[in-house]
Amino acid sequence: MRLSTKSLISKIESLSSQMTPEQLKDFLDVLDSMAIMVQNAKDIPSNSEHESIQALKIAMH
Repeated sequence: MRLSTKSLISKIESLSSQMTPEQLKDFLDVLDSMAIMVQNAKDIPSNSEHESIQALKIAMH
């Protein structure tokens, strides 16, 4: 299930209002880590890009 951005923000606000400051800090750390993981995954070349790079390297040698 994928939520709209507005719905996701609303759910995060609702959840975070019920947390202690320490829980909220941990929760936000998890969200930050997940955002970094998503960005890192986007930066990984797809298999076809990887194969093209490998073929180019072989052709240059």
